[in-house]
Amino acid sequence: MNKRILVLAIFLIIFGCIATAHLGKAQQGVVYVIEVDGTIDAGISNFIRKSIDRAERDNVALIIKMNTPGGLLSATKEIVDRMLNAKVKLVVWVTPRGAWAYSAGTFILLASNTAAMDNGTTIGAAQPRPEDPKITAAMAEWIGEVADQRGRPKNVAELFVAQNLTMGPQEALDNGIIELRASSVDEILDNIGLSGARVETLEMGIFEKVLRVLSDPNIVSILFIAGLLGILAEITTPGIGVPGIAGVICLLLAFWGLGVLEINYVGVALILLGVVLIAAELFTPGFGVFGIGGGVALFLGLLMIDKEPWIEVAGNVAKGMAIVLLAVFAIFIVLARRAMKKPVAVGKEELIGKIGVAATNIAPEGLVRLKGELWTAVSKVSIKTGEKVVVKDIRGIKLIVVKHRKRWKT
Repeated sequence: MNKRILVLAIFLIIFGCIATAHLGKAQQGVVYVIEVDGTIDAGISNFIRKSIDRAERDNVALIIKMNTPGGLLSATKEIVDRMLNAKVKLVVWVTPRGAWAYSAGTFILLASNTAAMDNGTTIGAAQPRPEDPKITAAMAEWIGEVADQRGRPKNVAELFVAQNLTMGPQEALDNGIIELRASSVDEILDNIGLSGARVETLEMGIFEKVLRVLSDPNIVSILFIAGLLGILAEITTPGIGVPGIAGVICLLLAFWGLGVLEINYVGVALILLGVVLIAAELFTPGFGVFGIGGGVALFLGLLMIDKEPWIEVAGNVAKGMAIVLLAVFAIFIVLARRAMKKPVAVGKEELIGKIGVAATNIAPEGLVRLKGELWTAVSKVSIKTGEKVVVKDIRGIKLIVVKHRKRWKT
């Protein structure tokens, strides 16, 4: 019995070794490919980093097909850092023909182990806008260091930022920025020593797609303002209802998106201060000091959202939304103040001016049906059952009524 167990154990060990070796060979014959098309944002960053994680787990090379006009600095920094620390071969291929890899795309291209460009493609144009000498110098140094780590000329890479340089595939190849001009995946596989490898495309998940939408600066601004308006509507009405819940959700999504954009903490503080002051204005009697101060704080806070070096993050949108938001808040405050000043009508006094129906003949006293109830009423003239009456006054528990006469338009 012991001999049988020993033989079985040896067999399983040998089988495991063979299977592992076979799996290793199979994995060596696979290359992952992803497509990056459009603005470099939080969704793209998450997608690329997850793809690198999977490539490392399966020990296969990753080809990133890229066509982008640029994107967010925060997302680019995450991608570049992950690429420089990757443990597998990374290829960035600017394709198809006519594609770009501007600003953020150039940083990502230079962070790859192998950089390739299709015919008719362009890279470069990574200068910040609006141009700021300090930011330009810092980013020029950064792109130079990224290129240097991958064995590419630092002085040439710095020109993409310092002079807004652009290059086509042949010029990039001649300057050592890329290693290959390629029009097909097979050419890339031949260059990296993986000829005949099976290409497996990794698709972007729903999470990355949603994150792409939420990290759009314009969407973030709209969500933020919708959230504030929802909470304001909830504050001015009793109970916890749809406006408050929707407002909180919008604010949470907006702050998530704003976190991606690395907003200025002073800006956040000003925005929150503005909300508090405007809420105080609604419930505190005065001359609008809280409201004015809150409006100014909100306006400044919205405008203090950090600007991305390559994208003016919701510049005009933020200003426009801030103005609209302040106008809406002003209307809310005016309406709330009028409601507070209006005398509250309670009890029988609320019935004056209301229209009822005579439930009995009134000559001079009878019954009137008003708001679903029967009231004792008195009239100087006779009123027949079913005729409409108008309440003119109240004496004790009796209504003083007159006939309701329609006003005809001529």
